[in-house]
Amino acid sequence: METIQGAVKTAFAQVQTDVVSMITTCAPFALGIIGTVLAVTIGIKVFKKLTAQA
Repeated sequence: METIQGAVKTAFAQVQTDVVSMITTCAPFALGIIGTVLAVTIGIKVFKKLTAQA
C-alpha cells in the first residue's frame, strides 16, 4: 500500500511541476494578448465617446 501511495505522490508532484512550468512559459504571451485586447476595447470606447460629442 505504501508503494502505491509513494507512486501517486510522486506522480502528483510531477504534474504540479509540469503545470507550474507551463504557466510560467505561457504567462507572458497571455498577458500580452490580454493587454492588447483591453487596449483596443478601451480605445474603441473612448473613440465612440469623442465622436458622439462632436
